Amino acid sequence: MTEFFNLHEELLKLQDANYFFPNEISVRELEALELDKMLNDTTDRISENSLSIIINAELFDILRSFVKNFNDLKSTTMNRVLDIILSGFKAEYEATSNDLNEDEEETFSEHRIALEMYGFLLLWLISNAENKADSKSGANGTVVATGGRTRRQRQTKSKSSSSSTDNSSDEWDWSAQKLIALNLMVKILGLRLKKIWTSTHEKDTFVSLFTKSAYRILENVNNIKDPAIKRVVYQILSTCVKDHNHAFGAQTSIIQNLQYYEHLSEPMAEFLDVLAKQCDHTQIAEEILMFLVKLSELVPKVVMKQIGLLVKHLDSECPPMRMGLIEVLSNLIIDLANQEDQASNYVSQINGFFDALEERFLDVNTFCRSKLLQVYLKIVDLKAKFPKRRQKLTDLVIRALKDKGCNVRKNAIKLLTRLIATHPYGVIHGGELSVREWEDRLEKVENELRAIQPPQEFTEVGAETSTPLLSDDDSQSEDMDVDMPDVLINQNTSATSATSADEIMRLQLTRRYYADAVRFIHQVHTAIPTLCQLLGSTTKSEVLEAMEFFVTAYTYKMEFAIEGIKRMLHLIWIKDNNDEGKGIRNRLIDSYYKLYIETDVSLSDKEAVNLVTRNLISLTYNATLAELTSLEQLMSTMMAEELISDNVIAKLWSVYSVSTKQIPKVQRRGAIIILGMFAKAKMEIVQEKTDLLLKIGLGPFGKADLSLAKYTCIALQRLGGNKARVKGSLNNDSIRFPMSHPIFHRLKQMIEFQTSSQEWFAVAEQAINTIYLLGEHPDILCAEIIKHKTAFVFDLKVPKADDMDIDGDNFLPDQEQFMTHPLQLSQLIFIVGHVAIKHIVHLEFIEDEWKRRKAEAESKDTEKAAKNPGDDELEQVAGTTEDEFGEAIAHIREKELLFGENSLLVNHTLQICATLALAKLMCVSSEFCENNLQLLFTILERSSEPTIRSNIIIALGDMTVCFNNIIDENINYLYKRLSDPDNLVKKNTLMVLTHLILNGMIKVKGQLGEMAKCLEDEDQRISDLARLFFTELASKDNAVYNNLPDIISNLSSGDNPVNEESFKKIMKFLFEFIEKDKHTENVVEKLCQRFKNLDDRRQWRNIAYCLSLLPYKSERIVKRLLEGMSHYQDKLHENDVHKAFMDIISRVKLIKPQKPEMKQLVDELESKIEEFRQRSQE
Repeated sequence: MTEFFNLHEELLKLQDANYFFPNEISVRELEALELDKMLNDTTDRISENSLSIIINAELFDILRSFVKNFNDLKSTTMNRVLDIILSGFKAEYEATSNDLNEDEEETFSEHRIALEMYGFLLLWLISNAENKADSKSGANGTVVATGGRTRRQRQTKSKSSSSSTDNSSDEWDWSAQKLIALNLMVKILGLRLKKIWTSTHEKDTFVSLFTKSAYRILENVNNIKDPAIKRVVYQILSTCVKDHNHAFGAQTSIIQNLQYYEHLSEPMAEFLDVLAKQCDHTQIAEEILMFLVKLSELVPKVVMKQIGLLVKHLDSECPPMRMGLIEVLSNLIIDLANQEDQASNYVSQINGFFDALEERFLDVNTFCRSKLLQVYLKIVDLKAKFPKRRQKLTDLVIRALKDKGCNVRKNAIKLLTRLIATHPYGVIHGGELSVREWEDRLEKVENELRAIQPPQEFTEVGAETSTPLLSDDDSQSEDMDVDMPDVLINQNTSATSATSADEIMRLQLTRRYYADAVRFIHQVHTAIPTLCQLLGSTTKSEVLEAMEFFVTAYTYKMEFAIEGIKRMLHLIWIKDNNDEGKGIRNRLIDSYYKLYIETDVSLSDKEAVNLVTRNLISLTYNATLAELTSLEQLMSTMMAEELISDNVIAKLWSVYSVSTKQIPKVQRRGAIIILGMFAKAKMEIVQEKTDLLLKIGLGPFGKADLSLAKYTCIALQRLGGNKARVKGSLNNDSIRFPMSHPIFHRLKQMIEFQTSSQEWFAVAEQAINTIYLLGEHPDILCAEIIKHKTAFVFDLKVPKADDMDIDGDNFLPDQEQFMTHPLQLSQLIFIVGHVAIKHIVHLEFIEDEWKRRKAEAESKDTEKAAKNPGDDELEQVAGTTEDEFGEAIAHIREKELLFGENSLLVNHTLQICATLALAKLMCVSSEFCENNLQLLFTILERSSEPTIRSNIIIALGDMTVCFNNIIDENINYLYKRLSDPDNLVKKNTLMVLTHLILNGMIKVKGQLGEMAKCLEDEDQRISDLARLFFTELASKDNAVYNNLPDIISNLSSGDNPVNEESFKKIMKFLFEFIEKDKHTENVVEKLCQRFKNLDDRRQWRNIAYCLSLLPYKSERIVKRLLEGMSHYQDKLHENDVHKAFMDIISRVKLIKPQKPEMKQLVDELESKIEEFRQRSQE
C-alpha cells in the first residue's frame, strides 16, 4: 500500500522547480464548490482514521495537490488545508503514542509511513506559507532578510505560481496556526522514535523534516520578533541536537545562517546559549567559539566588524561562550596594539576592550576567571605596556590570589610574575625594582622640582602644559606605551635655562615615572603575605608558581622577596614519594642553585668562588632555628647531588680559619654552619679538618664567640656518621672514639669555661651531645665534668689555671660576688639534667649493642664456637635473653641513675634550669615522674614565667610518650594552657597536643573545643597550626565528626565561649570535613534535637547557622530536617534562625537536576517554616 511513497526520494524531487507526481489534481481549475466538497471528503476520511493517508493513495495525492498549489488558493481554503494536515498529524501522533506505550510493535511500520507523509506535507506547506509571507512583506515595502543564493532559488520556485495569485489570497496570515504547528513538532520529537525507525538513516531523514521547517521559520525576520515562536523553534532544534543526532547538521546550518542572513547573528547565539544551559550541550557552542577565537587571531578585522554583537554575549549564562569571547577580545587588543603607526587611533577601542575584560574578574565561573588571567599573560608581553592599565590590573591580580579556585590562583601568580618581568620601568635605570633606590630617586627629583622657581612669563605656560601631562584623562599618556622622551632618557643633557618650561616638564614627567614605579613595587609588596601562604598549598602547581614568583622578584632586587625565599626553604621536607613531591623539591633545589650558587660566566674562577661563598654564608644571617634546620636539609641534599664544588668548600674553610685579619663574627660563624650542613652528606669534609675545628671553634675564637663554639660542636657531631639510625635495627654504623682523643679534652674545657653569657647553655648542650655521640664511654667523662662543676660551685674552689680558660669580660672576679650569683648553680643543674636525658639514649645504644653481639654470637657455627671458646664476654652475652637486656637497662634507669647512693636531686635563670632539669629527669623513671607530677603541675599553674610554663608543656608531651598511663589521667592540665595569656606557651601547647593526638598517644575526650578556639587566635602562627591539626585529624576515623557536638557546646555555652563571629568562622572551617551523607544526616538530627529546652537565643542562632553549613545532597537529609521541625518551630520568629533555614532551602533549590521527591520535600519544608514563623510572630 505504501509503495507509492518514499520519503527520501520525495524530498529529493521536492528540490526541483517542478515537483511532479501521478494523479495530480489541477486545483486552480476547479470551482469553489468542488474544492469544498473535496476537502470535506478528505476531512471525513482522516477523522475516521488517521492512517487513511497510507491506505488510500488518492487521498495523499489530493493533499499534495492542494499543498503544491497552495499560493493559488483563497485564504479560507488555505486555512482548511492547514487544519486538515495539522489535525491528521495530531491524531496520528496520539495513536502512535498509545501504541508505543502499549508496545504494539506490529503497528509501528504503519505509523512510521503515516508520520513521514504528514511530516512531508507539513514541511512543504510551511515552506510555501513562509515564501508567501516573505512576498507579502516585500510587497508592503518591508525589508525581507533573504540574503544569498539559497533564498533566491526558493523565490524562483514559487515565482510562476505567485504571479497569478488573487489579491484576496495575499491577505492570508497563518500566524495563529504557526505556533500550533511548532508545538505539535515538539510533541512528535518527544516520541521514542528509535523504536519506530530501526534504521538511523531513515530516522535522521524524518527528523530533518522538522529541522528544515524550524530553520525556514527563522529565516523570516518577523518570526524572530515573536518570543513565543522563537522559544519553540529553539526547543525543536535543541531536542534534535540532544536526542536525534543533529549536532553536525546544526553546526553547518548555523554557519550558513550567519553567512546568508544578517538578522540571525543574535538568534544563533541565543540558540547556542539555550543548548548549553537548558540542554547541557556545549559542544556546538565550543566548536563555533573555537572558530571565532582562531578567526580573531588570524583575521581580527573580520571579527572587529561584528564585535558589537559578540560583546553582548559576555553576560551569557554559558561559561564556554564567555571564555571564548574573553579570548577574542584579547586577540583584538593584541592586534590593535601591534599597529604602532595607527595605535593612537584605536585608543578608545582598546580602552573599551580592557573595560570589558576587567569586568570579567568578577565572573561567577572559575574557568572564565582562569581564562581571563591566561589571556592577560599574552597582553602583558606586548611591546605596548599600557602603564595605567597595568596598575589596575596588578590590583585585580592581587585580589585574585585569594580566589577560591586553585587554577585562578595559579594563573594569578603566573601573571603577577610576568608583570614584574615585563615592567615598563627599565628605560632609565635598568630593570631592577629596589624600592629603596626608587624612593630615593623620587625624593631627589621632587627636591629638584621644589628648588626650581619658574619665571613669571612661564608660569601660565607651565601650568597649561603640565595639566594634560599629568591628567588621568589623557588616554594617550595613560594607556598607550610610547617611547620615553629624550629629556627623560638623557638626563644629563644641558638646558639653556634651569628654570625653563622644558626643564619643568622633564622633571614632572620623571617624577610621574618614578612615582608609578614606586606604586607598582608597593602593590606587589601587599601580595607577599598571601603568596607566602600559597607556598603551603596542597596544589603542586600553585606552589611551583609561587616559588617562581619569589625567584623572579629576588632577581629584580625586590627587598621583600627574601621573606618568600626563606619560607621556600621549608618545602624541602615535602615527601618525595610521588611526582608532586619530587617536582617541588627539585624546583626548590634549582631555585636556590640559580640564586646563590650559579654565577655569571664573565666572572673569573676566583671571583665566582668568592661570590658563591659569600652567598652561602649570607643564608645564615638572622636565620631562625626552623630556617637553619630546613637549610641544613637543603644544603646536604645539594651536597649529595654534587652541586657544590671543592673550591667553595676550601674557601669556606679559609673564612672559618682566617686569623691574620679581623672578620665579622657572623661571617666565621656562617662558614662553619654551612660546612656542618655539607658534612651531613659528606663526613670527610670535617673529618679531614678536625684539628682545625679544635683549634678555632673550641679554642680562643670559640671562647670569644660562644655561638661559633656551638656550631663547631654540631660540625663535630658529623664524625659520628651520616646514616640515620633505624628504630629496631641491630645494625650500628656509628663511629666512636676513645675518651683520650683530643676532641673530648676540648669539649670538657668548653663546658667548664667560666662565663656569664646565656649562650653558654647552648654550647654546653651541643658539647654534651657531641660527647655522647662520639665517645666510647661518655658517662665517665660527663661524671668527671659534673663532679668538677659541683666541687667548683659548692666548695667555691676556682679551677686551676691550666685546666680552665678565663673569659676576661664575663668572669666573676671573686668568690663573694659569685656566691650572690645563681648562674653557676644554673649551669650545674643544666649539665645534670641534660646528661640525664642523653644517658637514656646512651643506655638504649648499649642495649642495642648487646643484642647485636648476641645475634652475631648465635650466628656463628657451633664447631667454630667450640674451637674458640675464649671470649667469655661473648659467651655471657650469648647466654642472655633479650628480655634480660631490657630488664637490666630498666633497672639502671629506675634505680641506679637517680636513686643510687650518691644521687643528685632554685632566682630567675635558676628556676628555669631547675624546672627544665626536673622535667627531663621525670622522663627517665616512671616512679620519679609519678612522685613529682603534682609538683610539676603546681609550677605549671602558678609560675609567672612563660618560659617555665612553655618548657613544662613540652616536657609533659615527652612524659606522655614515655609513661602514657600517668599523664593521660591529668591531660586537662595541658588543655588549660591553650588559654594561656602568653602566645609562646599557647603555641607550644598546641604543637604538643597536635603531636600526641595525631600519633594516637592520647585519646580525645571532649576537649577539642579548646583547640578549636585556636582557629581564631590573634597570632597567625597559632591559627595556622590549629588549621593544620584539624585537617590532619579529619583524615583519622571520623574524629572531627565524632567530637562535633562537644565542640559546639564548648564554643557556644562553655566556661569561656567565643563571640558569635568567631563561632561562625570556626564552624565554617570544621563543617567542611563533614562529607559523608550518613554523617550529615546524623548531625542534622542531633542539631535539631539541641533546640529542645534551649532558652538562650544565641544558642538558637548558633545551631541554626551550623545547620546551614551542611550539604543537603539527598532527600534523607532534608527529611531529617523536616522531621526535626517540632524542636525548632517555636524559634523561627528569630530573624537569624529564619534566615539560616531559608539559606538551606535556597541552596537545595540550586541543585541540578533536582528529583521530584526532593522538590516536594523542599516545598513542604518552606511552607511549614513560613507557617510557623507567622504563628510565632502573631
